[in-house]
Amino acid sequence: MTTPKTSKPTGAKARQARDLSRAEVIAKKLAEVAPDDDPAVVAGAIVIFATENIQRSAKTLPDARGYLTGMRDAIDGLLANAFPPPDKADDK
Repeated sequence: MTTPKTSKPTGAKARQARDLSRAEVIAKKLAEVAPDDDPAVVAGAIVIFATENIQRSAKTLPDARGYLTGMRDAIDGLLANAFPPPDKADDK
């Protein structure tokens, strides 16, 4: 009897999983490097870093805004997972 292969994500899903994994590694390294710094200050430094990288990657302002929109959507999704809406049953 053969065992079924576990399917790994491919294409865009695999790329997203790799990007998230890399981002988590970077976040852990930042926490090690700046454990006593205000997280808001660290976030500000990340924004500046991201801006510089977008500027190097984008050829035009619309391209840069596309990168920004993607980052905004990703941050919104992560925050939505971190702060799920309260259960309506809890309100009763």
